[in-house]
Amino acid sequence: MQLLAWLLFSLSSHYAYGIVNLKSAPSLAQTAKRENPFLITDGSQRAEGAKVSPLLVRPNAGKETDKVKFGLRAMNFYGTDLKHHTWAVDLVMVLRWHDPRVVSLIPEGLEHLSMSWTQADKIIWMPGVTVTNRDIREYEIISASVTLYRSGEVRRVERANARIMKKFDLSEYPFDAQNLTVNIASSKYMLDEVEMVPDNKACGVEEMIWGLYNLTSWATSSYPASDGELQKSRGALNIVVKRSLEKYSQDHLVPAFICLMISWAVFYFPFANPFITARLALSILALLTFTNLMVKSGKELPGAAPFNWNDLFNQQIQALMFITIVLNISSEVCFHQFHEERLARNINNEAKIVMPFLSILNIVIILGSGMRKWIPLDTATSVTKATLLLFVFCYGFYFAHGVLHYRKDNEMFLADEDSTATQQADGEAGADGDADAGCDC
Repeated sequence: MQLLAWLLFSLSSHYAYGIVNLKSAPSLAQTAKRENPFLITDGSQRAEGAKVSPLLVRPNAGKETDKVKFGLRAMNFYGTDLKHHTWAVDLVMVLRWHDPRVVSLIPEGLEHLSMSWTQADKIIWMPGVTVTNRDIREYEIISASVTLYRSGEVRRVERANARIMKKFDLSEYPFDAQNLTVNIASSKYMLDEVEMVPDNKACGVEEMIWGLYNLTSWATSSYPASDGELQKSRGALNIVVKRSLEKYSQDHLVPAFICLMISWAVFYFPFANPFITARLALSILALLTFTNLMVKSGKELPGAAPFNWNDLFNQQIQALMFITIVLNISSEVCFHQFHEERLARNINNEAKIVMPFLSILNIVIILGSGMRKWIPLDTATSVTKATLLLFVFCYGFYFAHGVLHYRKDNEMFLADEDSTATQQADGEAGADGDADAGCDC
């Protein structure tokens, strides 16, 4: 009996202690309110028209869209990666919106209150604006602050390094102009809830940061975007830059011109047996050297890059060097195989003029059309290739005609020599006969 009485007493004491602690412990709603002073959980206050939480409900919910003014400023440029379709920028983003509920957070005597972005994200409503065309996990915030004003305005200033995705238009490379765009939008609100409005005073682009490019123009804009059910209001900073030819000229154009001019030197070697190997080796080495330059110039481009001015330039220079080799071999064959010294020297001397003329003509058409837009790429390709094909056809016909002509002249010359020699032999034979007859008499 004593044991049973003791067990009942222990159970009753434990139960009473639990009831007391449950009444004295703060409720979940009270705990949440202490952690978030904006959270309203009182049913009576809801009945009076108060909302559940300013963190979840935008300021103009149920009335109209909330307008978020944005400003984007490019502070630094870290170049383009054509192969991976990205470009890097140091960006400052400024956002402004109106929320009268933040006034209660500003202490008395202060006109504004500044705090870090992480602190503000826990106590005030945020539109959730972010750069939407960034590369995955390639947006690093350097600094971010939020300022609350007594007028109800909220300003968020954020500086970040971003790697932006961009499908480059390389059909005009290396004379291309690129439209580098930074797109922003709310990551959680749709078109009928948050509207982006450009703030031109907060936008800008530094002019001396573009390295291999020259800044042409820039502008900010906002536009509605609809992708099925995904309907957003987006803002954009559009920067138009044109590629500078200084680096391309140093790395490719000048070495290509040097290799091309060196290939012409084969026509200034003398026609002698010791120089046969030297003439052929020089022209082939010049072609191989340029081939390495051609491969290097294409390494910056993705494998799926379209045919462009750089490809046309490389193809034509390579074709010109190949024609140089063909003319060199043709002159050597005429000289040493056919023993047509005069024809070989004519081919060699004509090549000294024809090859530089053809090269300059092709280069002027390609570079002039690329830089000055004289004719489009397709037309320039047809013109330059047709020029070389026409020259090869005409000069091949001229070469064949020359060989036949010189052979015919040689045959006639040899026939004349044979007839002359026969006449001389007959004359000498007649003279000998007359002399013999005189002696018999």
